[in-house]
Amino acid sequence: MAARHNVKELAFELDGMSVPLTIRRNKQARRMIVRIDPKTDGVKLTLPWYVAESEGLSFLNSQTTWLRRRLGKLTPRIAFADGVEIEILDETYRVQSRPDAKRGVWIEDGAIHVSGRPEHMVRRLTDWLKAEAKKKLSALSDEKAAQIGKTVKRVTVRDTTSRWGSCTHDGALNYSWRLIMAPSFVFDFIVAHEVAHLIERNHGPNFHLLVDQLTDEAERAEAWLSVHGAKLHRIG
Repeated sequence: MAARHNVKELAFELDGMSVPLTIRRNKQARRMIVRIDPKTDGVKLTLPWYVAESEGLSFLNSQTTWLRRRLGKLTPRIAFADGVEIEILDETYRVQSRPDAKRGVWIEDGAIHVSGRPEHMVRRLTDWLKAEAKKKLSALSDEKAAQIGKTVKRVTVRDTTSRWGSCTHDGALNYSWRLIMAPSFVFDFIVAHEVAHLIERNHGPNFHLLVDQLTDEAERAEAWLSVHGAKLHRIG
């Protein structure tokens, strides 16, 4: 069992199997929250600061039917490996390991070529995808911000599971790098959503009007994320 600050990592038994469990304390939390962690096939339990861990575990045990259903619906993992196909903004590419090459990572003839030793391929490909995501997210964020007379302070990419993007009060935008593997209309919508927060900090009517001004794909993208969003966390 490992603990760091307000986070504890352990496991609990579900139908005779050991399921990874992360317990996180959040001073802003008003209630206990259970979520599936698609990156670990595990569970995240968020507790308000005043709730005892034993009470949280009791609450978790009361959710076993829901947990079985949600864990059973997880899509298969797609590992980054030689020959696997991945989508990047509507285009499908086959990953090719190129231990003989010294060009880093590049796209050519419908393939993503990854040079270097095979055991380093996953890290090299992931780093390249993150860099591509940041480059494209930055460019589109600046473009949409200019449409509403705003400036983006900076763009950061992370591997978040609870949200696809966020906007800070000082104008910095944070995104999940995995958006690079989503359809382009979803990519466009998430950027529009976060850029709209540069003006509208809440999700009121004016916010949604601004999002619709920045993208034509809001309804379609939200529907896609509701059905397919979790699978992005199962890639790589």
